[in-house]
Amino acid sequence: MSFEPQARQGRKENTLWAVAQREWIGHRRLGEGPSSVRGPNVNEPDSDRLAVHAELRGRVTVKGSGRTKGSCSTSNSQCPTHAFVAVIIPAYNAEQFIERTLASVINQTYRNIEIIVVDDGSIDETASIVRRLSNDDPRIKLLQQKNSGVASARNTGIRASKGIYIAPIDADDLWHPTKLEKQLRVFAAAGNDVGLVYTLYRTIDADDRAIITPKRTHPHGWVFMQHLGQNFIGHGSSAMFRRDVLLEMGGYSSRLRENGAEGCEDFFLQLSIASKYRFDVVMEHLVGYRRTPGAMSQDFVRMLISRRMVLESLFARCTEVVSPILSDVMFRNDVEIARLGLKRRRFAAVAMNFARVLWRSPSQFAKVAGATLAIFRRKAKQGTKLEREGRSSGIGKPFWDYTVDEFFDRGENTDYRALLNNLAVMDSKLGPCGGYLAQHPERGTFAMPQEGGDSDSLFLLRGLE
Repeated sequence: MSFEPQARQGRKENTLWAVAQREWIGHRRLGEGPSSVRGPNVNEPDSDRLAVHAELRGRVTVKGSGRTKGSCSTSNSQCPTHAFVAVIIPAYNAEQFIERTLASVINQTYRNIEIIVVDDGSIDETASIVRRLSNDDPRIKLLQQKNSGVASARNTGIRASKGIYIAPIDADDLWHPTKLEKQLRVFAAAGNDVGLVYTLYRTIDADDRAIITPKRTHPHGWVFMQHLGQNFIGHGSSAMFRRDVLLEMGGYSSRLRENGAEGCEDFFLQLSIASKYRFDVVMEHLVGYRRTPGAMSQDFVRMLISRRMVLESLFARCTEVVSPILSDVMFRNDVEIARLGLKRRRFAAVAMNFARVLWRSPSQFAKVAGATLAIFRRKAKQGTKLEREGRSSGIGKPFWDYTVDEFFDRGENTDYRALLNNLAVMDSKLGPCGGYLAQHPERGTFAMPQEGGDSDSLFLLRGLE
């Protein structure tokens, strides 16, 4: 294959392509060779959910079917270590990074994959770059749609895919060559109640250099409360899903975008899955999560407002045991919106969120306003000290130069660990008995608009417009 990314000016020979090729050597390529089995050749309907689920029953061993932990079905195509994997890449004006992202996917040691790039109405050269690369690798497929948002783009890719497992990656992120292989091995050893396997990540800049690699607790098992409290996955490029679980949840929800708060679609879907399934983890840094000026991930105020919508939707469904914890999470989220919004002069966003909180709960509004005022009084006394806390001391090495278990930043925050430990105790009690939500989580919009929906959370979301 002749694909080789252009080297940046002044960069040494240690390019992404060279590193990926070095990483390749010595790795066993699962799914390749005479014994490999491609994914089943099944044409899925685009919108008929009944047909989709009927098709799934024939392709995927679903929860409760009797498969024991660590065992595979009789078909190699359904066994995790041989399964067909769909990589879904939503892309909008991604010409700067899409080639590097695709290089990291193409060079996965696990070869039995399809790579579906969904161009979400880009006006740059994204589609041209993908077409050029697809000429060298037939696993790459390009789909194009009008600009509809990341949730819609991912759902479009899922509909077109045939993979038993779904692995999304954003169009500017990077994967270590062994990511998919290691996640599939975890799935192979897991029981039917595991619906998602994630990996650790490093935050990287525009030049692929690590910005921060925090040491944290990375929960597995029943994790709904822990994920609710800290969002320990943090983004959408680490997780791998079982296809049947993803479709059971309805895919990704577009309602956040419809209400002007795109950003936490991954968090919403992950929590929905966590309310019914266990999570597992590969304890290695296998993802480079990119943050650059102007990217959605850098608009922290918008992300926090998006997270607020997710929390409200769950609050309408949670059990009495979960409700106090969720209220506290919402309180801390509102304080952070105010603190960060005022710091970055996002006065309109802060005012709108204050109005929403006041409309829903005057007592909560008083607590949020008081806590926000206390923060700024303390900041005025301490000067710039608060500005420096929690930040990395400097830029690290390029993503490809780290070993998968290497850290360069500060250790885990003790308050963070204490919080997760307390929530883990709740998870151990609530998870096995399904005690998180009194109602099923809101379904995504995979089958929208054909399926429609009258979910009571729609009222909550409309109220935030």
